[in-house]
Amino acid sequence: MLACLSTLWLALAGCLPGKVVKPDTPAQTEKPAEEVLMEPLHIGLQPDADLGLVDFDASTLFHEGLRLHEAESYADALRFFDRILSEFPESRYCSAAAYNAGRCLEMLGRTREAIERYRLIADSMPKSKDWVDAMFRLGSALVDLGRHAEAVAELERLLAREGLSVSDRVDAFVLQGEAHQGTSELLRAEHTFRAALRLFRAHEREKYLDPAPAARSEFRLAELAFGRFEAAPLRLPEERMQADLEAKARLLLTAQSGFLRTMRWGDPEWAVAAGYRIGKLYLDLHAAMEAAPVPGDLSEEEAEVYRDMLRKRLAVLLRKALRVFEMTLQLAGRTRSDTAWTRVVQTEMERVEKLVLGLLDPLPEPGT
Repeated sequence: MLACLSTLWLALAGCLPGKVVKPDTPAQTEKPAEEVLMEPLHIGLQPDADLGLVDFDASTLFHEGLRLHEAESYADALRFFDRILSEFPESRYCSAAAYNAGRCLEMLGRTREAIERYRLIADSMPKSKDWVDAMFRLGSALVDLGRHAEAVAELERLLAREGLSVSDRVDAFVLQGEAHQGTSELLRAEHTFRAALRLFRAHEREKYLDPAPAARSEFRLAELAFGRFEAAPLRLPEERMQADLEAKARLLLTAQSGFLRTMRWGDPEWAVAAGYRIGKLYLDLHAAMEAAPVPGDLSEEEAEVYRDMLRKRLAVLLRKALRVFEMTLQLAGRTRSDTAWTRVVQTEMERVEKLVLGLLDPLPEPGT
């Protein structure tokens, strides 16, 4: 008997879930009847074991979930959002609850479960105002898990959406390009990034558009050139080595130009990332040349002298990288950009400083 009373609808109060028509009032001019939508209400005899509440509706659960989310109590907030989905599946709060539940799960590192919440909106609530945001989170989560082919397909659904804003379309192109990179479809990735940039440039004078997606797209294009630079070999004999070195240097300049274009968009985060990559270009060229095969006609002693001379000549590349890292950190300081990119630049700069110091000739001992 008590179990039957644990959940009651407001039938006794005359407030049934659904539409309610207000009764006519006498001595008033005729007015159209007003319809009021009442949310279902859970009435218990004792506090809910999971939530600690006796009586609650979807609105109560939602706002308590928001409060806990803002307090970064993601596991607690998740219980409230998920209860809306299970107990009030027809509530107008379901879409927002599913989206916020997904965000909580992402913050808890439970990305696979977050995808389920975003798919609920994507597949079952196409008219929801949260649909576009849910599709972006779905695509990002799939990319994070390495499920790039699925991400490409979901982002294709997003790009097919009528009425999608220019900024959202640019963002979708960039994210889809990154998904193509993940599937090693590098040509399709390049075309998608360029589509994002064309769309941005076509509309940037009509209204303000955040430059971050354009900078991100430019950065990804430069990374594709960076990949071609890294893959370029250095081979013997000497004639081939010279041709390989010239080709690798051209690829370095191509990638560097792309990263410089990234910086010109003016977004602090991607400018710092681009500065790091430019410094990395010089470090990778240094490493490739240092690891290049030694001419086979040298004796062991001559080969050692050759390597020592090469190390000293290549020190200029380390100094170039060091200078780029210093300038990048100065830029980060001016723009107050404290990101993962900033920290990796700091770490690399300290490492290269030690390498450069190690190549300096030691100071003579006093009295010698």
